[in-house]
Amino acid sequence: MSYSNENLTLEELQEAHALKEAEEISEILRIKIEVCIYVIVFFIGGPLNLMALSRSLRAFSRTHKAKSQILLLRITLNLADLMTLFLYVPKQIIWLITYQWYGGEFLCRACAFFSTFSFYLNSFVIACIAIDRVFGAYNISSLNAHRKAYIRCRNLLGCGWVLAFLLSLPQAVVFTTTSPYENIDFKQCATIFMIFLHEKRIEYHDPATTDIRREQIDEEAASMERWEKMYAINHFLFVFWIPCIVIIGSYIVVLLILQGHLKQDKASTSCFNFRVKSSDIMTIDETQSTTTRSPTRSTYLLQQEESFALRSSSSYDFESHNSHPTRQGSIRSRASTGGGSKFGAMAVSTIHRAKQHAKRQAALIIVAYLCIWSPYNLFTVLNLFGMPIMEELRHFLSFLNAAICVNTVVNPIIYGVFSMPHK
Repeated sequence: MSYSNENLTLEELQEAHALKEAEEISEILRIKIEVCIYVIVFFIGGPLNLMALSRSLRAFSRTHKAKSQILLLRITLNLADLMTLFLYVPKQIIWLITYQWYGGEFLCRACAFFSTFSFYLNSFVIACIAIDRVFGAYNISSLNAHRKAYIRCRNLLGCGWVLAFLLSLPQAVVFTTTSPYENIDFKQCATIFMIFLHEKRIEYHDPATTDIRREQIDEEAASMERWEKMYAINHFLFVFWIPCIVIIGSYIVVLLILQGHLKQDKASTSCFNFRVKSSDIMTIDETQSTTTRSPTRSTYLLQQEESFALRSSSSYDFESHNSHPTRQGSIRSRASTGGGSKFGAMAVSTIHRAKQHAKRQAALIIVAYLCIWSPYNLFTVLNLFGMPIMEELRHFLSFLNAAICVNTVVNPIIYGVFSMPHK
């Protein structure tokens, strides 16, 4: 990087001055629009997330005997959104209005840490949802999978919290307060990279600086810019791109697993038809002589309906099921009694609908995350690598950064839509 300037003519200076005034006007307009976005997000997203969190916590306390992993993921995502709304958004509003830092050294480092922490946690929770879908598809034929799912999600989220904390710690070191102008009471909360480059720029333009020293400054500035770029790349990798790869990879695996289950369902259907025909020719005496009564044709049909509703073709082995008594009170035992078949079908149907709603909710959360976060992170990568197109689109980055906070409004809306009772 070179700080040298060429001599400019009077016309070029006038053009530069006019261009600077136009940029200042557009900058003021950009700041006003950006502040409006943050204010709208704050006053809409805050109450929505507080209501969603309160509702989720009440549901979580009521279901202590069979806690839902989706509910646990929602609560954690709520907390991440609330940290974004009440820590990052107010900081951005105040900074954009005043354009300087009044909070002191501690708040500078604390806000930098918690702002980044909330974004990391948000991305890691979304990645946990995608990973949970993989295990859910893999264990789709297991009736006990939901018991392990809660423990698995709790462990995944624990790792996410720890990883988000560790990755956010450098922000508390990199950010610090600075007074860039000697004779003006003006402070900023900036990175050590920006402070270093600013100091070198001042030294470079100092008339007392020799040409040899200027060459050294260019080398030092170029080295610091490389470190700054490496730090930024590392940040964007962990805050978006690695979780994005995990999400996309997880749903590819889910599609492959479901394709395999679809083939198993077709095979189990043909095998079931053969078993039904065999059961029709059994006599009553043979049926009563067994320790546990063999299922009739209607029981077979009900069990096959349960199997299809829960996508569990392998766990319902009817022949082996006949040789083991069922636990009293279970759906299967109630269904096997003549009067309880209606209850079994209704229970399985309710479970199936609840699972479908949870899956759609998780899928919409992931889609919203990818759609809202992708533009800013994509343009940031292009900007880091100096793509020519970013010279014209650079001023859109701040809008896209503010748009990320819209995700905190979208998430509780998704909770509300898919938690309403369905008739």
